[in-house]
Amino acid sequence: MMQHNDAESLLKKYQSGSCSPAEQKMVEDWLTYGEARTFDLTEKELDEDLKDLQIRVSRIPVVKRISLWPRIAVAAAVLLTLGIGFYFYPKFKNDNDITVIAAHKDIPCGKNKAILTLANGAKISITDALNGELVKESGVVISKTSNGQLVYQVTDKTAVSGTKEAYNTIETPKGGQHQVILPDGTRVWLNAASSIKFSERFTNIPERRVELKGEAYFEVSKDKKHPFIVRTDKQEIEVLGTHFNINSYADEQKSVTTLLEGSVKTAPVGYENGKAGVVLHQLSTIISPGEQASSTHGDIKVAIADIEQVMDWKNGDFMFKKESLAGIMRKVSRWYDVTVEYDKEVDQNQTYSGFVSRSKNISEVLKIMQSAGRLKFDITGKKVIVMK
Repeated sequence: MMQHNDAESLLKKYQSGSCSPAEQKMVEDWLTYGEARTFDLTEKELDEDLKDLQIRVSRIPVVKRISLWPRIAVAAAVLLTLGIGFYFYPKFKNDNDITVIAAHKDIPCGKNKAILTLANGAKISITDALNGELVKESGVVISKTSNGQLVYQVTDKTAVSGTKEAYNTIETPKGGQHQVILPDGTRVWLNAASSIKFSERFTNIPERRVELKGEAYFEVSKDKKHPFIVRTDKQEIEVLGTHFNINSYADEQKSVTTLLEGSVKTAPVGYENGKAGVVLHQLSTIISPGEQASSTHGDIKVAIADIEQVMDWKNGDFMFKKESLAGIMRKVSRWYDVTVEYDKEVDQNQTYSGFVSRSKNISEVLKIMQSAGRLKFDITGKKVIVMK
């Protein structure tokens, strides 16, 4: 097993330009994907690390999983050659050094939090509610499971078959996320600062319609007779039974639908005959697994998706690939429920790549980021100031 001085010798060779091509690639993959611990691992610890990496990969949907194995091979090669623990704590890729962060009071990561608003206007904090039955009225039972899921069941369809439309809304605040099981069995994972709105008669109408604000991942129960339709401010998505993610935050320029399994038809929402908010069906397109459709205002573009990056939030991570500082900090703002301010000298368009667990406190996340121009992050209360 290679010791500390052997690893240091390899890094010095890299800095001096005397590495072989294989050694150069090893170091660069290490710097890109992992941050080394400075102690030797036993064989048992090494096995545990590799198993941890395999578990991490197994959480990624099959459509993208194959692309991760080269990374695992690289990680394994580095582990076996250097004998150093690479825990894949994120290493933000940029050319400058990490700078000091002032944290007057640290901020913990988000957790399961949501508010249920019933059709009659009553609000229930799912976070504070005890497990078990929360609501039982008009043929509907809403309950909270032991693992925090919200389950919505229709026990009497005749009791919710009236002509008057009434809607339930489930909303996560900043710093919150939640999983919901709709009356048809569809599973929905809501990201922070997101909401879904659906009819109280959800299973008793021709179309299963949901309105989404923010971001959510859907695993839709198949029902050919009742299409499942999601409406955002910029898109309408129609499916029969499939797995897909929608990112449609108000502070993002695009609404993006990414398909993991099945088939969906997406259409942009825009202006028609002087009227706003019209679904432009004539521009609709069908996307396949591994593709994503994005819309701004009345247009739609299809591209190959990076499933691993799209699904990072659901898998408990932040993953950035050449993403702007402003885009990264918007995600940090939602998950940690903070406001972000920038000094005028800060370049918000500077891009970064990195990987970090969403379970860390905000100070740990910011410490990992390497910033062009030696940025500093000052945390005061619920505000983060980004400075030169």
